[in-house]
Amino acid sequence: MNKNIKKFIVAVLAGATFSCMGVMEVLAAPQYVQITGDPVAVRDNAGTTATFIKQVRYGNRLVYLSEKNDANGTRWYQVKLTGGKKGWVTSVFADTVDEKYVGRVEVDTNLLNVRAGASLTSEILGTTRVGTQYDYFSTKKDDSNQLWYLVHYNDEQTAWLLGTYCKVVSKPGSSGKTDSKTGTKTVERMVELTGSSVVVRSKASAKGEKIATAAKGKKFEYLATGTDEKQQTWYKIQYTSDKSGWVPGSDSKIVKAADKTESKTVKKTTVKQVQITASKVVVRKSASKTSKSLGTTAKGKKFNYLASKKGTDGKTWYQIQYNSKTKGWVISTYSKIITTETTKKEEKTGKKIVEIIESPVNVRASASLNGKKIGITSKGKKFAYLATKKDSAGKTWYQIQYNSKTKGWVLGSLSRIVMEEVKADSKTDGKTTVKQIVITGNPVNVRASASETGKKLGTVSPGKKFKLLSTKKDNKDRTWYQIQYDSKTKGWVLGAFAEIV
Repeated sequence: MNKNIKKFIVAVLAGATFSCMGVMEVLAAPQYVQITGDPVAVRDNAGTTATFIKQVRYGNRLVYLSEKNDANGTRWYQVKLTGGKKGWVTSVFADTVDEKYVGRVEVDTNLLNVRAGASLTSEILGTTRVGTQYDYFSTKKDDSNQLWYLVHYNDEQTAWLLGTYCKVVSKPGSSGKTDSKTGTKTVERMVELTGSSVVVRSKASAKGEKIATAAKGKKFEYLATGTDEKQQTWYKIQYTSDKSGWVPGSDSKIVKAADKTESKTVKKTTVKQVQITASKVVVRKSASKTSKSLGTTAKGKKFNYLASKKGTDGKTWYQIQYNSKTKGWVISTYSKIITTETTKKEEKTGKKIVEIIESPVNVRASASLNGKKIGITSKGKKFAYLATKKDSAGKTWYQIQYNSKTKGWVLGSLSRIVMEEVKADSKTDGKTTVKQIVITGNPVNVRASASETGKKLGTVSPGKKFKLLSTKKDNKDRTWYQIQYDSKTKGWVLGAFAEIV
Protein backbone atom coordinates (compact mmCIF):
# COMPACT_ATOMS: atom_id res chain seq x y z
CA MET A 1 0.00 0.00 0.00
CA ASN A 2 1.23 3.49 -0.81
CA LYS A 3 3.01 5.10 2.20
CA ASN A 4 1.07 8.35 1.78
CA ILE A 5 -2.24 6.45 1.90
CA LYS A 6 -1.11 4.66 5.09
CA LYS A 7 -0.24 7.99 6.72
CA PHE A 8 -3.62 9.37 5.71
CA ILE A 9 -5.47 6.43 7.27
CA VAL A 10 -3.49 6.70 10.53
CA ALA A 11 -4.20 10.42 10.70
CA VAL A 12 -7.94 9.89 10.14
CA LEU A 13 -8.09 7.20 12.86
CA ALA A 14 -6.17 9.37 15.33
CA GLY A 15 -8.46 12.32 14.63
CA ALA A 16 -11.54 10.14 15.12
CA THR A 17 -10.17 8.88 18.44
CA PHE A 18 -9.43 12.41 19.61
CA SER A 19 -12.92 13.53 18.56
CA CYS A 20 -14.58 10.68 20.48
CA MET A 21 -12.53 11.48 23.56
CA GLY A 22 -13.66 15.08 23.33
CA VAL A 23 -17.33 14.05 23.14
CA MET A 24 -16.92 11.73 26.12
CA GLU A 25 -15.34 14.55 28.07
CA VAL A 26 -18.37 16.74 27.42
CA LEU A 27 -20.92 14.05 28.28
CA ALA A 28 -19.14 12.66 31.34
CA ALA A 29 -17.63 15.53 33.24
CA PRO A 30 -15.05 14.28 35.76
CA GLN A 31 -15.61 14.47 39.47
CA TYR A 32 -13.67 17.15 41.33
CA VAL A 33 -12.38 17.73 44.84
CA GLN A 34 -13.22 21.13 46.29
CA ILE A 35 -10.92 22.64 48.91
CA THR A 36 -12.87 23.84 51.98
CA GLY A 37 -9.94 24.87 54.21
CA ASP A 38 -7.51 27.71 53.70
CA PRO A 39 -4.82 26.77 52.96
CA VAL A 40 -4.73 22.96 52.72
CA ALA A 41 -1.60 20.81 52.42
CA VAL A 42 -1.16 18.46 49.48
CA ARG A 43 0.95 15.39 50.35
CA ASP A 44 2.54 12.55 48.40
CA ASN A 45 0.42 9.94 50.19
CA ALA A 46 -2.67 9.60 52.39
CA GLY A 47 -1.61 10.68 55.87
CA THR A 48 -0.53 13.72 57.85
CA THR A 49 3.00 12.33 58.14
CA ALA A 50 3.39 11.93 54.36
CA THR A 51 5.76 14.26 52.51
CA PHE A 52 4.42 17.79 51.97
CA ILE A 53 4.20 18.82 48.31
CA LYS A 54 2.48 22.21 48.34
CA GLN A 55 -0.52 24.17 49.62
CA VAL A 56 -3.79 24.91 47.82
CA ARG A 57 -6.16 27.74 48.63
CA TYR A 58 -9.82 27.66 49.61
CA GLY A 59 -12.36 27.23 46.77
CA ASN A 60 -10.01 25.56 44.28
CA ARG A 61 -11.34 22.45 42.57
CA LEU A 62 -8.85 19.74 41.64
CA VAL A 63 -9.52 16.76 39.39
CA TYR A 64 -10.50 13.71 41.48
CA LEU A 65 -8.45 10.56 40.81
CA SER A 66 -9.12 8.14 43.68
CA GLU A 67 -9.58 7.92 47.45
CA LYS A 68 -8.53 5.83 50.44
CA ASN A 69 -8.34 5.92 54.25
CA ASP A 70 -5.17 6.51 56.24
CA ALA A 71 -4.11 4.50 59.30
CA ASN A 72 -6.50 6.54 61.50
CA GLY A 73 -9.49 5.90 59.24
CA THR A 74 -9.56 9.43 57.77
CA ARG A 75 -10.56 9.62 54.11
CA TRP A 76 -8.04 11.16 51.67
CA TYR A 77 -8.58 12.17 48.04
CA GLN A 78 -5.96 11.74 45.33
CA VAL A 79 -5.97 14.75 42.99
CA LYS A 80 -4.30 15.89 39.79
CA LEU A 81 -1.71 18.67 40.00
CA THR A 82 0.00 20.78 37.36
CA GLY A 83 2.62 19.13 35.19
CA GLY A 84 0.93 15.72 35.43
CA LYS A 85 1.81 15.33 39.12
CA LYS A 86 -0.49 13.75 41.70
CA GLY A 87 -1.09 14.43 45.37
CA TRP A 88 -3.38 13.70 48.33
CA VAL A 89 -5.63 16.03 50.38
CA THR A 90 -7.57 15.18 53.55
CA SER A 91 -11.38 15.05 53.46
CA VAL A 92 -11.38 17.10 56.68
CA PHE A 93 -10.69 20.17 54.53
CA ALA A 94 -11.99 18.99 51.14
CA ASP A 95 -15.16 17.59 49.62
CA THR A 96 -16.01 15.84 46.37
CA VAL A 97 -18.04 17.68 43.73
CA ASP A 98 -20.42 15.30 41.96
CA GLU A 99 -21.08 15.39 38.23
CA LYS A 100 -24.54 16.64 39.13
CA TYR A 101 -22.97 20.04 39.86
CA VAL A 102 -20.66 20.21 36.84
CA GLY A 103 -21.67 21.72 33.49
CA ARG A 104 -19.66 22.68 30.42
CA VAL A 105 -19.22 25.92 28.47
CA GLU A 106 -17.45 26.70 25.19
CA VAL A 107 -15.73 29.98 24.31
CA ASP A 108 -17.29 31.50 21.15
CA THR A 109 -15.12 34.58 20.64
CA ASN A 110 -11.63 34.86 19.15
CA LEU A 111 -9.90 35.96 22.35
CA LEU A 112 -11.36 36.03 25.87
CA ASN A 113 -9.75 37.11 29.13
CA VAL A 114 -9.78 34.63 32.01
CA ARG A 115 -10.23 36.51 35.30
CA ALA A 116 -9.74 35.88 39.01
CA GLY A 117 -13.19 37.25 39.89
CA ALA A 118 -16.59 37.79 38.31
CA SER A 119 -15.84 41.35 37.25
CA LEU A 120 -14.27 43.19 34.30
CA THR A 121 -11.95 44.87 36.80
CA SER A 122 -10.67 41.59 38.30
CA GLU A 123 -7.12 40.36 37.72
CA ILE A 124 -6.49 38.75 34.30
CA LEU A 125 -5.05 35.25 34.77
CA GLY A 126 -4.67 34.53 31.07
CA THR A 127 -6.55 34.37 27.78
CA THR A 128 -8.47 31.64 25.95
CA ARG A 129 -9.64 31.17 22.36
CA VAL A 130 -12.77 30.28 20.45
CA GLY A 131 -13.80 26.61 20.67
CA THR A 132 -12.06 25.93 24.01
CA GLN A 133 -14.31 24.15 26.47
CA TYR A 134 -14.27 24.26 30.28
CA ASP A 135 -16.18 22.54 33.07
CA TYR A 136 -18.14 25.08 35.09
CA PHE A 137 -19.45 24.84 38.65
CA SER A 138 -21.64 27.90 39.17
CA THR A 139 -22.75 31.21 37.71
CA LYS A 140 -22.92 34.75 39.03
CA LYS A 141 -24.07 38.17 37.89
CA ASP A 142 -21.91 41.25 38.42
CA ASP A 143 -23.00 44.79 39.28
CA SER A 144 -23.86 45.37 35.59
CA ASN A 145 -26.09 42.27 35.56
CA GLN A 146 -23.64 40.43 33.28
CA LEU A 147 -23.46 36.66 33.67
CA TRP A 148 -20.15 34.95 34.58
CA TYR A 149 -19.17 31.27 34.72
CA LEU A 150 -16.87 29.83 37.41
CA VAL A 151 -14.75 27.32 35.46
CA HIS A 152 -11.97 24.78 35.96
CA TYR A 153 -9.21 26.81 34.30
CA ASN A 154 -6.25 24.50 34.89
CA ASP A 155 -5.33 21.58 37.15
CA GLU A 156 -5.04 23.72 40.27
CA GLN A 157 -7.03 26.87 39.54
CA THR A 158 -10.61 28.05 39.10
CA ALA A 159 -11.39 31.26 37.24
CA TRP A 160 -14.23 33.29 35.74
CA LEU A 161 -15.37 33.68 32.11
CA LEU A 162 -17.77 36.38 30.88
CA GLY A 163 -20.99 34.64 29.82
CA THR A 164 -21.55 37.02 26.90
CA TYR A 165 -18.75 35.24 25.02
CA CYS A 166 -19.55 31.67 26.05
CA LYS A 167 -22.20 29.13 25.17
CA VAL A 168 -23.40 26.27 27.37
CA VAL A 169 -22.57 22.86 25.95
CA SER A 170 -24.11 20.87 28.80
CA LYS A 171 -25.84 21.93 32.00
CA PRO A 172 -25.30 20.41 35.45
CA GLY A 173 -27.51 17.37 36.06
CA SER A 174 -30.43 17.34 38.47
CA SER A 175 -32.52 14.73 40.26
CA GLY A 176 -35.57 16.99 40.08
CA LYS A 177 -37.41 18.89 37.36
CA THR A 178 -36.89 22.53 36.45
CA ASP A 179 -39.81 24.78 35.66
CA SER A 180 -39.07 26.22 32.22
CA LYS A 181 -40.87 29.45 33.06
CA THR A 182 -39.42 30.24 36.45
CA GLY A 183 -36.20 28.20 36.41
CA THR A 184 -37.12 26.89 39.86
CA LYS A 185 -36.07 23.33 40.63
CA THR A 186 -38.78 21.01 41.93
CA VAL A 187 -37.59 18.19 44.17
CA GLU A 188 -39.80 15.16 43.58
CA ARG A 189 -38.30 12.56 45.91
CA MET A 190 -36.82 12.67 49.37
CA VAL A 191 -35.05 10.16 51.58
CA GLU A 192 -36.59 9.88 55.04
CA LEU A 193 -34.49 8.31 57.80
CA THR A 194 -36.22 5.46 59.63
CA GLY A 195 -33.36 4.40 61.93
CA SER A 196 -32.02 6.16 64.98
CA SER A 197 -28.72 8.11 64.62
CA VAL A 198 -28.18 7.12 60.99
CA VAL A 199 -24.58 7.48 59.83
CA VAL A 200 -24.09 9.49 56.62
CA ARG A 201 -21.06 8.15 54.72
CA SER A 202 -18.84 9.31 51.87
CA LYS A 203 -19.72 6.32 49.66
CA ALA A 204 -22.30 3.54 49.39
CA SER A 205 -20.62 1.25 51.88
CA ALA A 206 -20.29 0.76 55.62
CA LYS A 207 -16.56 1.21 54.96
CA GLY A 208 -17.13 4.76 53.69
CA GLU A 209 -15.88 7.61 55.81
CA LYS A 210 -18.38 8.87 58.38
CA ILE A 211 -19.53 12.38 57.43
CA ALA A 212 -22.10 12.89 60.18
CA THR A 213 -25.07 11.33 61.95
CA ALA A 214 -28.70 12.30 61.41
CA ALA A 215 -31.78 11.66 63.52
CA LYS A 216 -34.80 9.51 62.76
CA GLY A 217 -37.46 11.31 60.72
CA LYS A 218 -35.05 13.72 59.01
CA LYS A 219 -35.60 14.18 55.26
CA PHE A 220 -33.05 14.95 52.57
CA GLU A 221 -33.20 15.38 48.80
CA TYR A 222 -32.78 12.05 47.00
CA LEU A 223 -29.94 11.97 44.45
CA ALA A 224 -29.29 8.33 43.49
CA THR A 225 -29.41 4.66 44.51
CA GLY A 226 -26.37 2.39 44.83
CA THR A 227 -25.31 -0.97 46.21
CA ASP A 228 -22.32 -2.00 48.32
CA GLU A 229 -20.04 -5.03 48.20
CA LYS A 230 -22.77 -7.10 49.92
CA GLN A 231 -25.39 -5.94 47.40
CA GLN A 232 -27.14 -3.91 50.09
CA THR A 233 -29.06 -0.81 48.93
CA TRP A 234 -27.81 2.70 49.73
CA TYR A 235 -29.37 6.07 48.94
CA LYS A 236 -27.37 9.13 48.00
CA ILE A 237 -28.70 12.30 49.67
CA GLN A 238 -28.09 16.04 49.52
CA TYR A 239 -26.82 16.38 53.10
CA THR A 240 -26.08 20.14 53.01
CA SER A 241 -26.34 22.84 50.33
CA ASP A 242 -23.11 21.66 48.70
CA LYS A 243 -22.32 18.31 50.30
CA SER A 244 -23.77 14.89 49.49
CA GLY A 245 -23.51 11.55 51.28
CA TRP A 246 -24.87 8.00 51.44
CA VAL A 247 -27.25 6.35 53.92
CA PRO A 248 -28.15 2.63 54.10
CA GLY A 249 -31.52 1.61 52.66
CA SER A 250 -32.16 -0.47 55.78
CA ASP A 251 -32.32 2.76 57.82
CA SER A 252 -34.19 4.93 55.31
CA LYS A 253 -36.91 5.05 52.70
CA ILE A 254 -37.77 7.08 49.59
CA VAL A 255 -40.85 9.28 49.96
CA LYS A 256 -42.53 11.94 47.88
CA ALA A 257 -41.29 15.44 48.58
CA ALA A 258 -44.89 16.56 49.08
CA ASP A 259 -45.42 14.11 51.95
CA LYS A 260 -46.01 15.90 55.25
CA THR A 261 -45.39 14.55 58.70
CA GLU A 262 -48.07 14.75 61.36
CA SER A 263 -47.90 18.15 63.05
CA LYS A 264 -49.32 16.81 66.31
CA THR A 265 -47.86 14.16 68.55
CA VAL A 266 -49.47 12.23 71.37
CA LYS A 267 -47.68 12.32 74.68
CA LYS A 268 -48.62 9.73 77.32
CA THR A 269 -47.87 10.34 80.98
CA THR A 270 -48.35 7.84 83.80
CA VAL A 271 -49.68 9.44 87.00
CA LYS A 272 -50.31 7.92 90.44
CA GLN A 273 -53.59 8.90 92.06
CA VAL A 274 -55.52 8.09 95.21
CA GLN A 275 -59.14 7.02 94.68
CA ILE A 276 -61.66 7.16 97.55
CA THR A 277 -63.49 3.84 98.11
CA ALA A 278 -65.92 4.79 100.94
CA SER A 279 -68.92 7.14 100.83
CA LYS A 280 -67.61 9.73 103.26
CA VAL A 281 -63.92 9.94 104.14
CA VAL A 282 -62.26 12.55 106.36
CA VAL A 283 -59.19 14.30 104.99
CA ARG A 284 -56.80 15.09 107.84
CA LYS A 285 -53.86 17.43 108.34
CA SER A 286 -51.48 14.61 109.36
CA ALA A 287 -51.44 10.79 109.22
CA SER A 288 -53.52 10.22 112.33
CA LYS A 289 -57.20 9.76 113.23
CA THR A 290 -56.78 12.39 115.95
CA SER A 291 -55.33 14.97 113.54
CA LYS A 292 -57.29 18.08 112.54
CA SER A 293 -59.94 17.51 109.86
CA LEU A 294 -59.51 19.51 106.65
CA GLY A 295 -62.81 18.36 105.22
CA THR A 296 -64.53 15.28 103.78
CA THR A 297 -64.60 13.65 100.36
CA ALA A 298 -66.91 11.16 98.62
CA LYS A 299 -66.57 7.71 97.06
CA GLY A 300 -64.97 7.67 93.60
CA LYS A 301 -63.14 10.97 94.02
CA LYS A 302 -59.53 11.02 92.76
CA PHE A 303 -56.60 13.05 93.99
CA ASN A 304 -52.96 13.27 92.97
CA TYR A 305 -50.85 10.92 95.13
CA LEU A 306 -47.94 12.57 96.98
CA ALA A 307 -46.61 10.10 99.58
CA SER A 308 -47.34 7.13 101.88
CA LYS A 309 -46.77 6.84 105.62
CA LYS A 310 -47.54 4.56 108.61
CA GLY A 311 -49.69 6.25 111.21
CA THR A 312 -49.46 5.88 115.01
CA ASP A 313 -52.24 3.28 114.74
CA GLY A 314 -50.10 1.14 112.40
CA LYS A 315 -52.36 1.87 109.43
CA THR A 316 -51.08 3.16 106.08
CA TRP A 317 -52.04 6.71 105.14
CA TYR A 318 -51.81 8.43 101.73
CA GLN A 319 -50.89 12.06 101.32
CA ILE A 320 -52.96 13.74 98.59
CA GLN A 321 -53.24 17.10 96.86
CA TYR A 322 -56.58 17.93 98.45
CA ASN A 323 -57.04 21.19 96.53
CA SER A 324 -54.83 23.65 94.63
CA LYS A 325 -53.28 25.00 97.86
CA THR A 326 -53.78 22.27 100.46
CA LYS A 327 -52.24 18.84 101.05
CA GLY A 328 -53.94 16.28 103.28
CA TRP A 329 -53.97 12.64 104.42
CA VAL A 330 -56.54 9.84 103.97
CA ILE A 331 -56.44 6.38 105.53
CA SER A 332 -55.78 3.46 103.17
CA THR A 333 -58.75 1.54 104.67
CA TYR A 334 -61.08 3.80 102.67
CA SER A 335 -58.90 4.55 99.63
CA LYS A 336 -56.54 2.97 97.11
CA ILE A 337 -53.66 3.95 94.83
CA ILE A 338 -54.43 3.75 91.09
CA THR A 339 -52.30 4.46 88.05
CA THR A 340 -53.81 6.53 85.25
CA GLU A 341 -52.41 7.32 81.84
CA THR A 342 -53.07 10.82 80.58
CA THR A 343 -52.89 11.49 76.84
CA LYS A 344 -52.02 14.96 75.70
CA LYS A 345 -51.69 16.29 72.17
CA GLU A 346 -48.90 18.78 71.79
CA GLU A 347 -48.86 21.25 68.97
CA LYS A 348 -45.39 21.53 67.50
CA THR A 349 -43.90 24.26 65.42
CA GLY A 350 -40.57 24.35 63.66
CA LYS A 351 -37.84 26.94 63.43
CA LYS A 352 -34.76 27.01 61.25
CA ILE A 353 -31.44 26.56 62.97
CA VAL A 354 -27.89 26.16 61.69
CA GLU A 355 -26.07 23.07 62.91
CA ILE A 356 -22.26 22.95 62.68
CA ILE A 357 -21.07 19.69 61.05
CA GLU A 358 -17.28 20.18 61.13
CA SER A 359 -14.79 21.19 63.81
CA PRO A 360 -13.38 23.79 64.29
CA VAL A 361 -15.37 26.38 62.29
CA ASN A 362 -14.62 30.09 62.18
CA VAL A 363 -17.46 32.55 62.74
CA ARG A 364 -16.92 35.71 60.70
CA ALA A 365 -18.38 39.22 60.70
CA SER A 366 -19.27 39.01 56.98
CA ALA A 367 -20.01 36.29 54.43
CA SER A 368 -16.43 35.99 53.22
CA LEU A 369 -13.19 34.25 54.09
CA ASN A 370 -11.75 37.75 54.38
CA GLY A 371 -14.39 38.73 56.94
CA LYS A 372 -13.19 39.54 60.45
CA LYS A 373 -13.01 36.43 62.64
CA ILE A 374 -15.24 36.94 65.69
CA GLY A 375 -14.93 33.48 67.21
CA ILE A 376 -14.72 29.71 66.78
CA THR A 377 -17.44 27.09 67.13
CA SER A 378 -17.40 23.30 66.97
CA LYS A 379 -19.24 20.32 65.50
CA GLY A 380 -22.74 19.77 66.86
CA LYS A 381 -23.30 23.38 67.96
CA LYS A 382 -26.63 24.89 66.94
CA PHE A 383 -27.53 28.53 66.33
CA ALA A 384 -30.65 30.43 65.27
CA TYR A 385 -30.69 30.83 61.46
CA LEU A 386 -30.98 34.41 60.19
CA ALA A 387 -30.12 34.53 56.46
CA THR A 388 -28.28 32.93 53.52
CA LYS A 389 -25.80 34.62 51.19
CA LYS A 390 -23.39 33.72 48.35
CA ASP A 391 -19.83 35.09 48.30
CA SER A 392 -17.81 36.11 45.22
CA ALA A 393 -16.73 32.49 44.67
CA GLY A 394 -20.33 31.29 44.68
CA LYS A 395 -20.04 29.69 48.11
CA THR A 396 -23.04 29.61 50.45
CA TRP A 397 -22.81 31.26 53.88
CA TYR A 398 -25.34 31.18 56.72
CA GLN A 399 -25.90 34.10 59.07
CA ILE A 400 -26.40 32.95 62.65
CA GLN A 401 -27.25 34.45 66.02
CA TYR A 402 -23.79 33.76 67.43
CA ASN A 403 -24.66 34.90 70.94
CA SER A 404 -27.36 37.03 72.57
CA LYS A 405 -26.01 40.25 71.05
CA THR A 406 -23.79 39.19 68.14
CA LYS A 407 -24.59 37.95 64.64
CA GLY A 408 -22.04 36.12 62.51
CA TRP A 409 -21.52 34.07 59.34
CA VAL A 410 -20.43 30.43 58.89
CA LEU A 411 -19.53 28.64 55.67
CA GLY A 412 -22.37 26.50 54.28
CA SER A 413 -20.10 23.56 53.48
CA LEU A 414 -19.23 23.32 57.20
CA SER A 415 -22.82 23.58 58.44
CA ARG A 416 -26.40 22.76 57.54
CA ILE A 417 -29.88 24.18 58.04
CA VAL A 418 -32.22 21.95 60.00
CA MET A 419 -35.70 22.38 61.44
CA GLU A 420 -35.74 22.29 65.22
CA GLU A 421 -38.98 21.33 66.88
CA VAL A 422 -40.44 23.78 69.37
CA LYS A 423 -43.24 22.59 71.65
CA ALA A 424 -46.11 24.96 72.34
CA ASP A 425 -46.31 23.71 75.94
CA SER A 426 -43.92 26.07 77.73
CA LYS A 427 -44.38 24.82 81.29
CA THR A 428 -41.23 24.10 83.26
CA ASP A 429 -40.56 21.59 85.99
CA GLY A 430 -39.76 24.29 88.51
CA LYS A 431 -36.02 23.79 88.34
CA THR A 432 -33.69 26.77 88.21
CA THR A 433 -31.41 26.85 85.19
CA VAL A 434 -27.93 28.18 85.85
CA LYS A 435 -26.56 30.16 82.93
CA GLN A 436 -23.16 29.18 81.62
CA ILE A 437 -20.82 30.40 78.92
CA VAL A 438 -18.66 28.35 76.60
CA ILE A 439 -15.33 29.69 75.34
CA THR A 440 -15.14 29.99 71.52
CA GLY A 441 -11.81 31.79 71.08
CA ASN A 442 -8.36 30.16 71.27
CA PRO A 443 -6.90 31.04 73.71
CA VAL A 444 -8.92 33.64 75.64
CA ASN A 445 -7.53 35.82 78.41
CA VAL A 446 -9.30 35.95 81.77
CA ARG A 447 -8.95 39.37 83.39
CA ALA A 448 -9.60 40.83 86.82
CA SER A 449 -11.86 43.56 85.37
CA ALA A 450 -14.02 44.05 82.26
CA SER A 451 -11.24 45.70 80.27
CA GLU A 452 -8.35 44.74 78.00
CA THR A 453 -6.09 46.60 80.43
CA GLY A 454 -7.38 44.58 83.39
CA LYS A 455 -4.92 42.32 85.17
CA LYS A 456 -4.51 38.99 83.38
CA LEU A 457 -5.51 36.07 85.64
CA GLY A 458 -4.84 33.32 83.09
CA THR A 459 -6.05 31.88 79.77
CA VAL A 460 -8.79 29.40 78.83
CA SER A 461 -9.14 27.20 75.75
CA PRO A 462 -12.13 26.72 73.38
CA GLY A 463 -14.91 24.45 74.60
CA LYS A 464 -14.40 25.24 78.32
CA LYS A 465 -17.58 26.10 80.23
CA PHE A 466 -17.95 28.42 83.20
CA LYS A 467 -20.80 29.66 85.39
CA LEU A 468 -21.97 33.08 84.20
CA LEU A 469 -22.14 35.61 87.03
CA SER A 470 -22.90 38.89 85.25
CA THR A 471 -22.36 40.92 82.07
CA LYS A 472 -20.92 44.39 81.52
CA LYS A 473 -20.12 46.82 78.69
CA ASP A 474 -16.72 48.50 78.41
CA ASN A 475 -16.03 52.02 77.09
CA LYS A 476 -15.99 50.63 73.51
CA ASP A 477 -19.51 49.18 73.97
CA ARG A 478 -18.14 45.62 73.97
CA THR A 479 -19.76 42.95 76.14
CA TRP A 480 -17.77 41.19 78.87
CA TYR A 481 -18.86 38.12 80.85
CA GLN A 482 -17.97 37.65 84.50
CA ILE A 483 -17.27 33.97 85.22
CA GLN A 484 -16.45 31.74 88.15
CA TYR A 485 -12.87 31.15 87.01
CA ASP A 486 -12.07 28.68 89.79
CA SER A 487 -13.51 27.83 93.21
CA LYS A 488 -12.16 31.05 94.74
CA THR A 489 -11.63 33.42 91.81
CA LYS A 490 -13.96 35.43 89.61
CA GLY A 491 -12.80 36.85 86.28
CA TRP A 492 -13.91 38.52 83.05
CA VAL A 493 -13.73 37.31 79.41
CA LEU A 494 -14.55 39.28 76.27
CA GLY A 495 -18.00 38.38 74.90
CA ALA A 496 -16.69 38.16 71.33
CA PHE A 497 -14.85 34.98 72.30
CA ALA A 498 -17.58 33.27 74.30
CA GLU A 499 -21.27 32.44 74.06
CA ILE A 500 -24.07 31.85 76.54
CA VAL A 501 -25.36 28.26 76.66
